[in-house]
Amino acid sequence: MNKAKLIKKGLEKTGRQVTLEDAGWSSVPFYAVIKQKWKSYKSDFEFNETEIGRVSADYCIYIGPYDHDITALSDNAVLCVDGRKYMFKKKETEKLGGETVYYSGIVRRIWEAEDDQS
Repeated sequence: MNKAKLIKKGLEKTGRQVTLEDAGWSSVPFYAVIKQKWKSYKSDFEFNETEIGRVSADYCIYIGPYDHDITALSDNAVLCVDGRKYMFKKKETEKLGGETVYYSGIVRRIWEAEDDQS
């Protein structure tokens, strides 16, 4: 079994079920790892001013399988996880020996009107 398929099997065991949406199209459900990312001094993430100081927006690291190419999605594409929607701020292809083994990125939560946090 090649490395890309081994990583995909690992994502199925440790990841969460997600879907991608882009311009009326929706992917079949698959598994990816979504992990909260807190603002660090080396990150170029946006922040908001609040009454108690600066807070970072809800950013997460995305790691997804080789067979769901996030780099081919438009800038308006959405990642759906547990009823929440995220937009991609950064998308990368991770390769080993010229073979795509997984995709990674940074996603930011989209706050919709009914649960808007601002």
